[in-house]
This record gives sequence, structure tokens and C-alpha cells, in this order.
Amino acid sequence: MRLSSLIANGNRATRGGAFLHRLAVVACLALFATTLTFAQSAKGTIQGTVRDPNGAAVVGATVEATNDATGDKRTATTNDDGLYTLANLDAGTYTVAVSSTGFAPATVKAVNVSVSFTQTQDIQVALAGANEVVTVASGDSQTTVNTTDQQLSTLVSQQKIVDLPLLSRDPNSLLLLAPGTTASSSRLGGVTVNGQRERNNNFLVDGIDNNDTDVPGIPGGVSTPNVDATQEFRVITNNFNAEYGRNTGAIINVATKSGTNEFHGAGYIYYRSDRFGARNFFDDTGETDPLQRRQYGASIGGPIKKDRTFFFFNFERDIFDQGIQVSQVVPSAQARLGIFDLSNVIDSDTGEPIGVIDARAGSANNAFGFPINPNLVNLLNTLYPLGNSPGEGNLPGVFDTFRFATQTNDRQKQISTRVDHQLAEKHSLTGSFAYSDGTFEFCCESFPGASDAIIAPQTTYRLSTNLVSTFTPNLINEFRFGGNRLELLFAGEGDAGVSAARGEAVLAALGLAGSPREATPRGGVNGGLINLGIGGITAPTSGFGTQFRFTGTTQVGDSFTWIKGDHNFKFGGEVRWVYSNGASNFFRQESLDFNVATNFGFPLLLSNDPANQDNNPNNDVFVGLGGQGGTVQNFVSYLYGLVGFQTQSQYFDRGGTRTDADYRGYRQREIELFWQDTWKVKSNLTLNYGLRYSWNGVPFEVNGQLSNLVGADPSGQTPAAGFRFELVGKNSGGSQNLYQNDNNNFGPRVGFAYSPNFKDGWIADLTGGPGNMSIRGGYGVFYDRVFGNLFSNSSANPPFQRDVFNVIGDTIDFVDRPGDETARPTAFDDDFLQPVLFPLPGNNQLQSKFAMPYTQSWNFGLQRQFRGDVLFEADYVGSKGTNLLRVVDGNMTSVTRVNAITPGTANDNTINPFSTFTNFLNGSLNTAFFQAALNVSLGHSTYHAGQFRLTKSFLSGDYGRGQIQGAYTLSHSIDNAPDPIDAQTGERSFPRDSSGFVGGLGAERGNSGFDVRHRFVGNMVYELPFKFENNVAQAALGNWTMSGIWQYQSGSPYSIFGFTDSGGTGIGHRADFAPLGTGLGLPPTDNQDAGTQTGPRREQFASPCPLGDPDCDGTSGIGRQGQFGRNEFYGPRFNNIDFSLIKRFPFGDDGRYRFTIRADFFNILNHTNFGKPVNTLASEDFGHSVDAFAPRRIQFVGRFDF
Repeated sequence: MRLSSLIANGNRATRGGAFLHRLAVVACLALFATTLTFAQSAKGTIQGTVRDPNGAAVVGATVEATNDATGDKRTATTNDDGLYTLANLDAGTYTVAVSSTGFAPATVKAVNVSVSFTQTQDIQVALAGANEVVTVASGDSQTTVNTTDQQLSTLVSQQKIVDLPLLSRDPNSLLLLAPGTTASSSRLGGVTVNGQRERNNNFLVDGIDNNDTDVPGIPGGVSTPNVDATQEFRVITNNFNAEYGRNTGAIINVATKSGTNEFHGAGYIYYRSDRFGARNFFDDTGETDPLQRRQYGASIGGPIKKDRTFFFFNFERDIFDQGIQVSQVVPSAQARLGIFDLSNVIDSDTGEPIGVIDARAGSANNAFGFPINPNLVNLLNTLYPLGNSPGEGNLPGVFDTFRFATQTNDRQKQISTRVDHQLAEKHSLTGSFAYSDGTFEFCCESFPGASDAIIAPQTTYRLSTNLVSTFTPNLINEFRFGGNRLELLFAGEGDAGVSAARGEAVLAALGLAGSPREATPRGGVNGGLINLGIGGITAPTSGFGTQFRFTGTTQVGDSFTWIKGDHNFKFGGEVRWVYSNGASNFFRQESLDFNVATNFGFPLLLSNDPANQDNNPNNDVFVGLGGQGGTVQNFVSYLYGLVGFQTQSQYFDRGGTRTDADYRGYRQREIELFWQDTWKVKSNLTLNYGLRYSWNGVPFEVNGQLSNLVGADPSGQTPAAGFRFELVGKNSGGSQNLYQNDNNNFGPRVGFAYSPNFKDGWIADLTGGPGNMSIRGGYGVFYDRVFGNLFSNSSANPPFQRDVFNVIGDTIDFVDRPGDETARPTAFDDDFLQPVLFPLPGNNQLQSKFAMPYTQSWNFGLQRQFRGDVLFEADYVGSKGTNLLRVVDGNMTSVTRVNAITPGTANDNTINPFSTFTNFLNGSLNTAFFQAALNVSLGHSTYHAGQFRLTKSFLSGDYGRGQIQGAYTLSHSIDNAPDPIDAQTGERSFPRDSSGFVGGLGAERGNSGFDVRHRFVGNMVYELPFKFENNVAQAALGNWTMSGIWQYQSGSPYSIFGFTDSGGTGIGHRADFAPLGTGLGLPPTDNQDAGTQTGPRREQFASPCPLGDPDCDGTSGIGRQGQFGRNEFYGPRFNNIDFSLIKRFPFGDDGRYRFTIRADFFNILNHTNFGKPVNTLASEDFGHSVDAFAPRRIQFVGRFDF
């Protein structure tokens, strides 16, 4: 039967055929309407069925929803099935009214609309002549069964945002209330969701992108609205509809607070102090660290013109002073003169005290008669106080400990605004803007009064505009424009007000001057300072080169909604212009290392046995000092002014001219298109299906200053003409992009929601009757993007950076400041052949065929609503990640080369960066590169979880008001690589083996660094039901609210690393297992504190055998890699309760005004939650935790609301 004949029939097949026809039309529109784009909406929907007293559908009824706060109205008309849909509604409470010929009016009040959610509200009308039926919606959106889609989501309501304990007034900490979420242990401090990395979450504010495109993963993104500027937010954790995209993790959609027809506002202060907190477990001072934090602000909102124009404004200031105890290592008074009292150190060779070693000229201990440089001694006296902690340190009396108290001072202010305006009857415009400005100080200044701590001035902007046009009740368009911007500076000494006094003292002592003024934002002399490496003591300066980045996203979007019969079509897309301007400036300061005595076979400067020198001081070693012997020798090198190395990174533009900083301006263009349909197949069955296309353009640099290794592998045979780092990308004049465009990123989505509607019998008892159970499931493909921090590291690739590395071996008097390295020829035809001694710089290449990461996700589960506003949910959630971003060693150790070495002669130095390298493709030798970081899309992951949640709402007030909720997740996440830049604590991004010699990348498959098998999180906001007629009693005992969050979870994994690096990776291999009593067993851990032992004992392990070790059975010449896999061990569990006690004093008409006092207790039980144990066998603290999560802290709050 042809399609035309189906359409002609007047039966059910007609509608099905029409659907297929419409679907084809919509697909064509989505594919060809390139000017039609979509921004991911922050709106909500009300949907339901209107029925008469007999349960029959009421056709053609008018349904009107009115926003109780603003008076905004939206209408719809019921279709042949009595179905109505009110789309693109702002979050809030609505009154829904129904009118129809032959029926009495009906009104439903207190219908809650939440962001990114469809609220089902069925309505029954009486026959004409009856009184108007007025009802109040039962339940709230958190205890309402989802009968419309497959999305797994959690709403964080305004009540929870305001009343739950929040340590820093950051609503994003409440992301962890959702099942499937886990706090990350990386430096980013983000949240992993359903097996996805923390970088993969998409943060939206009022539907506009709020993500840090360079360093994603930090909770909240660029500009996080504070508590008083946030209306609510929803966390969609799995299988979101086709209208959502950009990332594979969660969608966090925030709706900001708006004005209403009534003026409302608040003034508040949140205060924390060390006087109200407990001492950290590892703080042995007996006192808490000084802390003062004051967050205060005010907000006001209301009508500019009633029922038409509204405004909201919030201002907040944050003052955070954190006291810190700092320990530095300083030379003793005698050591500064060249006298080293080692009388308390026993020489292990003779068994006698070493005694006093005199390094001054004329002393028998001074092997070569070098004089001590008085300028350098004066510099020590200028920059270093004497020690104040006798007996502490690795070598007391020579290198002493200096302790002092300091503090970091953070300041920030934030402004949030929003305006809503009804342009005309069918058009409404919303605009929100946020601005924040602050300065954050990193720990710590080097010594008291130095004022040289790194500071980070930061400014953020966020803009969102939204135009909703309701052409007809069934044709709605939503246009969005907005973006975000982050201006961030990390200022080192000499820039942005950071003191350069210590650095300038170094220049004066060395007799060097001419510190250039660097052309960086708020720049000063930072780039012209010199960093000194002095053995045994704290460096005199930080050596930190000022960094900055100005990054952001501009976004344009549009979506069109077409409600046709039982179908709700939606199609559109979005365009994002991503930019990042900045400089990394790694190692741009010149560095001088005073260490000639221990490098390249230089003779030792001191002898502790002058009578037996025999003119061969290389034989006279500080045996009793062990590793400290070399440290003392290096310190003596400084006293003599003997420079070992001179290093510096220098930057060049594409024309070969040296620049002050490695400036780059990166750009990305991203386009996403989608179409989707929500088909109400039956009143109790909904199908959701759609398709999203993602095109993430290849990054380029605006001035063409981007290069990649072309036509060769960094671990392959050296080409006859040498390696070629060619310019790539737009504006470079090169022949190719940084990597190939990935153009086939189509992500289908499909899901269903079925609500059994049995009214009688045991099945009805089991399912609860119509609307009380939903069985849901879905599958989708979701694509991610390449973040800026990954490809921006390639700025060091040739020809844009060259590294000065001068082996001086002479006194400071003969050292000149390094001149410019040889400029690059404009043709960039450098013949990068095998270096004689050192490998090439710029070891950050990207795979030429780079595929966008994608995840397949699926879920199946049910929701069941019980009497008393109780909702139970159980879901199975799974995912499979493919083409995940990871880093591999592009130049592994050559197995063939090492095995060819005469047995017994190989050692770790055989594969150090100054000799051999390898090719994981064909085993050939290459010394041109050391640890070439090759960024590839070869990662993969799997995740399986059972997720359960129980929610109980108290709505009547008879037993109080509020909500209690608990969520439990049983899960397992597996992958073969961590994040390529920021791995979780206890693991490392660089793989142990990329060659396949000991398993290759397959050997990296193991538990994800964020894998947490068991996690429970409960939260409560409960207003006590105490009410008294006596005003005094009511004032004292009424209006109390309790709230709290309880988190309990099992530990997260880590690996154990040994001593040996026989793979040339720069890190030790994972350890071997050694049963107790075997020859390979290690001695017990030095740290014997049983209270902090949260991991295994050291004697249970062995470090993998080094190269050429004859005692290792079955090893090749390269040595044996560790037997343990990645992340096989798990750290201690986490158990924490935060609690708030809130007392409100309402007054005025109907309690319009409220004064609130509250106390927030974080970790109220002061339970010690240890961090992961030390996982390197070489550490004396192996198997023991050396840090812990925060102890109990108390925050007091005072606020006034109206």
C-alpha cells in the first residue's frame, strides 16, 4: 500500500502516515535550514489531558496557564485526544484554567514548572451548569512521576539552594545530590557523572553556554550565579534529548532569579571563623589555622511595569582570609660562611662522626682552593632569615627549618542582573547579565614580608538574551544570543603588584641588570628575573613566569517548536565562536643551577678525608651523608659561585623574531543541528526520538603560529632531511590543519516512557493506578569536543620555542645573560636530525587523524509514586566511551636496542633522555625526542550502575513541611586512560608502556580513577510543625527549619609505583607483588603510625627489576615491568554530615517580612576522612595518609527577606 493511500484513509493509519510525512519534512528542514540554530533551553513545559466526567477526551478546549508571579499567560487548545501542551514556560508556579463549550470552567492552582522538565497535569471538567472546579495540584515536581521522556534528572529547587548547608555559597556543590555523581580528586575539583570525566559536563545559565573552553571541569563553569541569584537548576545525568549536546556528561541547566509583580529582596551576611572550627587531624600545633570569611550582599527585584516588565539585581562581596603555617629550609649561620658542623652525623664507612668540614679557602677540606664569593654570602644574609626550629630538617645545623605564619587574601565581588519584558502579546524578551571581579592569592609568600606570592586577578562576564515568539499556540520560536568571557592572569614576581624585591636582589648580587619590561597584561620585570637553583635550601625566588588567558564563547541559537496533533516537533541548532588569547610562558625566566660537583663527572669540591686524597678528590665522598652529600656539595658550588647549567625557554614568531612571551590567539568554530519529536502514541505511552549533528571545527591560531610534526613519527626513523614541524591551520600558509576535520558526528537519540493505566485488580494495586508508575528507557549517542588546554600546549613546538641549555662549569663572573637562539628561517626547513646530547623541545604533538570522543549511553528503569507524596525510582544506567582523549608516549624505549646490549651492562642510564629512545611502531632507535607527548583519541571506557532514589515530600503541613531524599548508586567504571592532563589523585596520565612490549595500551585498562563502587547521599529540608497561639511561644518555638546533607561512599582507586623507570617514561613502573619472606621484599615503611595507615604495607611489594639485574627471573634486557595493574587499590571511605539549624522571624502582613538567623555545621561530627595513602614505594610514608578532608567548620548567617 502506498503512503498516499494511507493518508487518504480516515482511520488510525491516517495519523501514522501523516506522521511519517511530517517526519520527512522536519528532517529536510533540519538538514537544510543552516541559518536556524538552537540554544539549549532553560524553559519548562506543562502537558496533560482534559477529560469529561466519563473519562472521554474533551476536544477543542482552551487551556490557559498564568504565571502567578508575573501574570504572563500562555494558551493552548486540546487536540482530538484531549491533549494540550504549553511549552517554553519560565520556571515558577502557575495557575492552569480550562474552558470549553458545554463544560463548567476548571482551574488548577500551584502547578510547578521547573527547568528542562515536562510537568504532567491532567484536568477533569464538569458538565455545564455545575460550579467551577478549583483544585490544587498534588505533589511537586520532585515527587511527580515522569511520564513524558527517558531523561534521568534531578531538580535542585530554590528551597534546597537557600536552606541546605553550602560551605562557600556555591550552588554547584549540590550537583552531588544526583544519583551517579561523584566528586573528582583531580586538581580541577569537578564532578564525574555516570562514568564520564569531569571535563565532559555542560554548564548552562539561562540556556547559554557557561563553560571554560580551555580548562573545563571546574564546577559551574566561567560565571556561576550565587545562591541569591539562582532560581533553580536541573542536572540531567543520562540520555538527554537531542536538543541538548556539546558534551557527553551531565547537562547542568541553571535558571536565574527574575523579578515579579511584587517587590522582593534580601540582605545577608555569612560568616566563618577559625574560632568556631576544629583542628585538622594533621595539624600538630594544637591550634586551628586562622580563617576569616565574610560573604555579604543584597538583592532586589520587582516590576518596572506591572504584568509587563520586571527586573532583578543582586550584589555580593566575598572576603576570605586563610592563615597558613609555612616551613622553609634556610642555611645555618655557619653554613653561610662555608663551615659545616657534621659532628652528629656518623660516617657509615668508618663508624665515626664526620666532624666539621671547612669549605673556606686554605682549608684542607677545600679540594681546589676556591674562595667563597662574598656577594653570594651577602645575598643569603639578605634573603634568608636564620632557622627558628632547632633540630628539625634533613641536616640540622647545616640546613635548618624556618617556620612562620602567613595568610592568603582572596577578594571578589559579583553583580547579577536580569530583565524580563513582554514586547507584545506574542513576544517576550529576557536578558540576564553577570559580572564578577576578584583577586585570588596562591600560597604563599616565600618569607615574612616578601609579598611575592603568585596572585590571580580574575574577571568574568556572562550575557544571555532570549526572545520567545508564540506565533500560534502550536508554533513557538525561541531565539537566543549570549556568551561568556574569562580574563585570568597568574602574576609572578614583578607583575601586577607582586613584589620583585627578592628577584632584583639576585640581579644585584650577580652584577646583572637590564630586566626588560615584558609586554603582558599588567606586566613588569617578571621576564627579566633570574631563578637560582641552590642545593639544600628553598629557592630564593619562585621562578614563575606570568601567565594569562582571555577566553570565552559567543553563542547564537534558535529553536522552533511545532505542536501538531500527538507530536511535539522541535528542530534547530546552535553556533559557537570560541576564542582564547593568552600566553603560558613556561620557563621564560633564566635559571642558573649551582651544581657543577655532581653533574657530568666534575670532581667533588670537598673532601672529608684530606689525608687520603691522593690528588684524586673524586674518591673522597661524604659516605655517611648519603643523598645529603650531593646536596652539601651543590650548596658549596653556590658559595664558590660555580654555575653548572644555564637554562631558559625563548619564544619566536613565525618570522623568526624573538618575542617577550609565547602569545597565541586560538579560535574554534562549532555548529550543532538537531531535530526531535515527542510523540504521544497513547495517553500513557510517549516516544522520544531525534538526531543531533555536531561539527567541532579544528582549532587554529589567528596569526598562523601553530605547528605539528608532519610526515613522520616522533619515534620513527629519522628522515634523511630531518624531522619537519610544519605550520598548520588557517592563516599559516600550511597545507593542512592541526588535525583532520571529523565530519560524521551524528548522534541518534531514542527513548520511551510508559505509564500503566490499570484501574482495577492486582496490577492496579502494584502500579498504583493511572499516572502513578512510569517505565522508562532510552539509548543515545553523544559527542564531546577538544578543549583548549590540550592543543594549546603545542605552542612550544618548533619553530616557536628554543631552549637555552648551556653547560657552564665556571664561576658566575664568566656567565653572561643568554643571547637569542638562532632565529628560524622563514621556510621552516630545519633539519631536525639526531641531537648530539639533548632532545628537541616541543614534545606535544596531536594525532593527525583525530576523532571526536563519543559515548553511547543507555538506561532502563521505573518510577513509582506512593501515597503521601513518596516517589521511588530505580534505574539501570550504562555507557560506553569511544575515541576518548588520552596521551601516549610517542617515543618508547627501544626493546631491540636494549636487548642488543651486552647482558649485565644495561642500566637505567641506558635509556635516559641523553641516549636512547624508541619507536612503538617498528622498534627503531631515535634520540631526537624525549617523552614525546602524543595526544590521541584512543581511549575507551565502560560504566554500569544501579541507581536508586527515594523522595518524601511534606506538603500538608500537618507533620511539617519540606522534603527528605536519599539516593544510592552501585556502580563500576573501567577505562584505559585518565584525563591526558589532570589525572585523578593516585594515578598518572602518562602510560607505562605504549610499545606493546609489556601489554601496550591494553595493559592500562583498569578501574577509572574516579570509580566509586558504593555511594549514598541523603538530603533534608524540614520545617518543624510547631505552631502556637501564644505570640511569645510562637516567636521562640515556631518557624524552625532543619536541613542537612549526608554523604557516605567507598574509596576511590589508586596505583602503586616502584622505583625503576626502565621504559624511559620519567616515572617509576607500577610495583611487583612480593610475598613476605622473599628476597624481593622491601623493608617496612618508616612511618609506623597505625592511625594513619590506610593502605597496604611496603614489605608486601617489590619495585620492578632494573635493567640488566641478573636476579630477576624471566626478564629481558629492558627489565621487568610491575605485575600490578592500573588502579587496583582503593583508598579510605568518605563519611560526612553537614547540618543547618534555621530560625525565621516573620512579621508584617501575612509574614511578608522575615528575619533569619542560622548556624551551618560542616562535618558536624568532626569525623576524620583521610585522603588516599602515599603510593610510591620510595616514600617513608608509603601506605599512610598524610592529609585529610576538612574538620568541623561552623558558619553563622543573618539575613533579612521581604
